[in-house]
Amino acid sequence: MESTRPRFVHAVVLLITLVALGVVGHYSFRTAAQFERLGEKSIAEAGLWLARAKLKELEEEIIGADNRVFKAIDLSRPAELNNQWKDKARELSPSVRAVAIIDENENVVALSTRTSRSGRRKFKRLLTQRIIPDLKLSEQKTDRLRHLHRDYDGRSQLISYKAVRHRGRRHYLTAHHDVGYLVREVFPKLFVSTSGKEILNVINQDNRRVFGDSLSTAGDYVVGHRFPTTLYTWRLQVAPITAPLLKAKGRSSRFNQAALISLCLVLILLAVTYSLYTAEQQRKLANLKSDFIANVSHELKTPLSVIRMFSEMLLTGRVPEPGKQREYMETIFGESERLSGLIQNVLDFAAFERGKPHYEMHDRDLYAVVERAVDTFRYRLDRSGGKVVLRREGTGSGQARIDEQSILLAILNLLDNAAKYASGSPIEVTVDAHEKETRVSVRDRGPGIPASDLKRVFERFYRAEGRGATRGSGIGLSLVKQIATAHRGRAWAENPADGGARITIAVPTKPPSAASLQRFDTRSGTDIVARHG
Repeated sequence: MESTRPRFVHAVVLLITLVALGVVGHYSFRTAAQFERLGEKSIAEAGLWLARAKLKELEEEIIGADNRVFKAIDLSRPAELNNQWKDKARELSPSVRAVAIIDENENVVALSTRTSRSGRRKFKRLLTQRIIPDLKLSEQKTDRLRHLHRDYDGRSQLISYKAVRHRGRRHYLTAHHDVGYLVREVFPKLFVSTSGKEILNVINQDNRRVFGDSLSTAGDYVVGHRFPTTLYTWRLQVAPITAPLLKAKGRSSRFNQAALISLCLVLILLAVTYSLYTAEQQRKLANLKSDFIANVSHELKTPLSVIRMFSEMLLTGRVPEPGKQREYMETIFGESERLSGLIQNVLDFAAFERGKPHYEMHDRDLYAVVERAVDTFRYRLDRSGGKVVLRREGTGSGQARIDEQSILLAILNLLDNAAKYASGSPIEVTVDAHEKETRVSVRDRGPGIPASDLKRVFERFYRAEGRGATRGSGIGLSLVKQIATAHRGRAWAENPADGGARITIAVPTKPPSAASLQRFDTRSGTDIVARHG
């Protein structure tokens, strides 16, 4: 229960952090989007203000022309309409192409046009048959100027009309504006940017462009305003001249903001995750250290108990037979050797942990050093009747620049480790000398090392799963790895195909020289067997 509590706390902290990061990211991105929308709104409002101002100018021009035309008409003399308007048409209203007087029965009383006779007939037919019914003259209020903007036969038509009373009778004055003239002559003068920073165009009710350049690349920066009373089926559109660039920058800005926010969130998440991971590793390391202390205490307690027990029996004279006395003294000696080795391991490990290992490097025959370690280890095998088989292989000299004491310690640790799992079978030690490196392998015939633990057995305090019943401190193989690395070598573990485990260290072979060459037997397969018991 205690071991699961920190993990639960870490999981809760990580979950809370993720939720907090999500909330911060959401509001950060939303705030950035709001600022972007405010910028777009400012641009849109400026464009809308410009559109309204331009439309107001056009409306005033068209309505002013209507008022001048209607003011020039004298209803007392409808037959003189040509003289009243046509002669002054270019000055009064250059966009007006026809003027008509209609009576209260919706009959055309007078008509004057600035077109040919055929054009006049064509317009009169259009006026009487289609336009007058659409005007709904009977519903119009007196002296109120109105406009009709509609397509007839595929052409846009603008009709201005007003109901007036003359001598107690109701009449209707109409003026036909040439829309083409407005587009060609008026629009280019009015619908241009005064600052040079905007683009304007006019589209119809089908969203087809009537005047100006296309604004398809302006995106969300286009604002439009419908003509108020005259060309009311059309719409004036305005966009900043830099709209494509703003659109591209808007996309890149959103991407950059999202990327920056995401990067910050990822970094924060990584930092939190790393902190939790570090805390978890520290917790595991603390547990391993606790296990290490417990294991070392047990390892120290066992030989001390044996030494105390047999010493007490010898001192009290309860063992009169000389053979037994010698056996007990050998046991005491073996346990003291084991105790000494354990203490030396701890001291050397502490030196490595402090980063202060001391080496005295000399040129040595590695086979001789290994042979010495095997001879020293024989006392550990006295009571169990075990044996160690030492082989020398390879064609190299076996000479290496080493610290003899640390290499001895490494080999003894490998032998001690193998003895725990040898299951009574011989321990095989092989010194394989090559031109570039010399390998020392120690093999047991035990259950082997689980595949998942092969790379972890050299970690400090680590003990492979399934081997918990075998005593040990968990620092022996760690020392072996550190010693091999300090000699510019390497160490690894493997499971041979025919069973057991083999751990190997390799150190660079010293190139042979006339001063250092020594004669020794290099015949492959030469065995030295240390048999005891």
